[in-house]
Amino acid sequence: MNKKRVAWQVREDSEGHCCIVFHHHGLAARREGAGELGEDFECVECSRAPQFDQFSELGKVPPMALLEAGWWFECSHCGHQVMDDDGRYEDENTPLDKVVVIGESVYCNQACKESHDKEKADRESAFQKFKESVQNKRPDLTFTDFQGGWPWITMVAKFTFPGSKYGGSARDQDGNGEISWHVANGDLEAWNKYEESRQGEEA
Repeated sequence: MNKKRVAWQVREDSEGHCCIVFHHHGLAARREGAGELGEDFECVECSRAPQFDQFSELGKVPPMALLEAGWWFECSHCGHQVMDDDGRYEDENTPLDKVVVIGESVYCNQACKESHDKEKADRESAFQKFKESVQNKRPDLTFTDFQGGWPWITMVAKFTFPGSKYGGSARDQDGNGEISWHVANGDLEAWNKYEESRQGEEA
């Protein structure tokens, strides 16, 4: 017969970060919680949290339930602390009924959620423009991989060219449309020869 899992609060000694673990045994819960917090077993404390037992079947406590119990989260957009109204500083005063929770993400309010969505959409749009730009600038190269979009800021396009062993990359470091081109040191000679051949063809 399986023992009933109950809620345990595992707390980091130094920073005070916490998590809730469901287990039938306190030592095992402490070990799991330490792993979740990225801490050693000796660096965390573990105590019962019966107010969260009701979420045992779910396996996790919803963020709003934690907020209502006095926990705080960083807003997924602006980084401000989101916590119960009574515990907030005046310049960060957002009532819980204004807080928006999407999955595990917590936002101060709807405005923060919408700003976050816009930022994601803008990053994705910039990434599409980056991919089109590098391919239009150098249609002669074989692009093998692209990295960008949310949550990346730097956008990268990896490429190969005739005679290359390692290839190179095109980068937009700050997402401002300025593209820099890089070739692996081991391919510099091959790249120079390739560029000379292209100039001959263009001439």
